[in-house]
Amino acid sequence: MAKVMAYVLVQTEPGTSHELVASRSVPGVRMAHSVFGRYDAVLVVAADNLTELSKKVYEAVGRHPHVVKVETLICMPMMAEQPPKKREELRLVTSFHCPSCHALNEVGSKVCFFCGYSFA
Repeated sequence: MAKVMAYVLVQTEPGTSHELVASRSVPGVRMAHSVFGRYDAVLVVAADNLTELSKKVYEAVGRHPHVVKVETLICMPMMAEQPPKKREELRLVTSFHCPSCHALNEVGSKVCFFCGYSFA
């Protein structure tokens, strides 16, 4: 399995992107499509390391005489999946207002946490 992937955006001379898209038969080129927009073709190239990726991009794109501009977007490596965190157990808390200061206190409290009023 390839460790490095890149999207290669290519501008060609008008009407010649089909020749470049035919390079999808080059080893390492996973996909190649003609597109509309600023670029004329997009290739997805995969390799085991950056040196090999560079060679494959040159093989697929650099040898074509009608290529005007190339931009290579190297994909960032995916982070290793981490196991999901345990959900904390929900604890229902009921509260009441202190008759003196109206602060909320937990049921079962003997003294208001805010003003010190005794609930006894």
